[in-house]
Amino acid sequence: DNIGAYQRWFGFQPNTKAATLIFGFFHGFGLSTKIIEYDISPDGLIPNLLAFNVGVEIGQLVALAMILIVINFWRKTNGFFRHAYTANVAMMSAGFLLFGYQLTGYFVA
Repeated sequence: DNIGAYQRWFGFQPNTKAATLIFGFFHGFGLSTKIIEYDISPDGLIPNLLAFNVGVEIGQLVALAMILIVINFWRKTNGFFRHAYTANVAMMSAGFLLFGYQLTGYFVA
């Protein structure tokens, strides 16, 4: 989306807020399946779940902050626009690969 490929390829621009919400639901459901794998005691279940979710959110904010710092430094270089498309394709490819890996694990396990 950030390089305009969606608009070029499909001829329309989806609502970014709706796309973020849908992605957030999928991401949250993925994390909730990981919580099931932990043997959480029923005593203090709510505080444990809240602590887990707060920890995940803090981790995401720290990761996002580091990514934004690196990208802002990169954006100031002369090679940014030459390499931005390739970097986006690489990140999308990694995302699709991880998605396929997760689906394979879901259906095989």
